[in-house]
Amino acid sequence: MIAHLKLDDRLSVLRVEDRFRTWRSLDDERLCISCKRKFNGRQVEIRRVGSGKYQLRCPTDGCNSGPHLWIYATTPLVSHVVKSDWWDPAGKKHKRRALVTAPRACRQRI
Repeated sequence: MIAHLKLDDRLSVLRVEDRFRTWRSLDDERLCISCKRKFNGRQVEIRRVGSGKYQLRCPTDGCNSGPHLWIYATTPLVSHVVKSDWWDPAGKKHKRRALVTAPRACRQRI
């Protein structure tokens, strides 16, 4: 059942039920990493699940993501930051070096 709450109550529910990020106001924005939609606290779908508990859902139709899949709207996605040579701190291409083996001592049988 979708809960219709007063604005103050809505903010309180967001603060209690979102264990991953802090809500300072209903104007705080989040980005759903499932559907890529940006939304604020006023748009979050809040459902009453019984015994005083609530469930938060992304406001996009067909997206069932919850707070664990929401990031701060100002946080860049890793795919937008990472370059193809992320593993190479100097940004240089390394040449393969030939494998050098230690010289073996010659064994003589007597």
